[in-house]
Amino acid sequence: MNVDYPSVDLRVCWQLLSPRSSRAPSQWLPAFLLIALLPLLLSACGSTGRHGYADRPPSDRVAYTAWQEWTRFGRSTIVYGGHGNGYVNRSGVTERNEPLASKIGDYWGACGRPDWNGRTSSKPWSGAFVTWVMSRSGVSAAEFPRDGRHGGYLAALYDRERRGGRAPFVLHAPSEYSPRPGDLVCTGTAGPTWRNADPRTARRRIDTTASHCDVVTDVRGGYAHAIGGNVKNSVTMSLYPVTSRGRLAPVSGKTWMMVVEKRI
Repeated sequence: MNVDYPSVDLRVCWQLLSPRSSRAPSQWLPAFLLIALLPLLLSACGSTGRHGYADRPPSDRVAYTAWQEWTRFGRSTIVYGGHGNGYVNRSGVTERNEPLASKIGDYWGACGRPDWNGRTSSKPWSGAFVTWVMSRSGVSAAEFPRDGRHGGYLAALYDRERRGGRAPFVLHAPSEYSPRPGDLVCTGTAGPTWRNADPRTARRRIDTTASHCDVVTDVRGGYAHAIGGNVKNSVTMSLYPVTSRGRLAPVSGKTWMMVVEKRI
């Protein structure tokens, strides 16, 4: 993968002046000032890393695809807790503006609706984003359904897991499993109640109450970094706090439903 990173190439050259040199101080003063300011310049070059936005891309293919889209559309970010791992809240390109408005048509195209985009449709596109990420990453339709609705593809993954054999994705309650890059973290109005329900009830709750899923790209420093579509009307990274065991911690205004483990 080719990723461009900003770099600074700073060279300072000087020549010792002979004691008998007749050069005026104004001729060597700029070089002296540059040498004096060098520590400050290097500090400024490193500040991007402290704010998180110069991080290396994830190695997991699904996580990388989501990370690329986040980077392409301005790196919109939400940090639950205010600050985390150097990241701060920021906005990116919105769904009504190009090139994201047209790209949403590509997301819906993965679900069979290329005519829907950021200008012509008011349909929530977060599910289409997840489906597109999976498709773009080489995950087949047999492994991950081409459904633009979170409840639709989660219910299908639940059915596939129940059939037995090696399931490409496995659904866990948030308290059972620590998310990793390439996994999904999902919210839903009924929370994790599906986990202890009979299969028919569990499937119905998954299908009808799932509200949003993000693709996990990193877990470090007490946060799960997860990228989703249609968040702040953009492709947005959310930093969710995790416990000392790596489990999703409670977040105000969100009801965690499940973590979907990617096993392929």
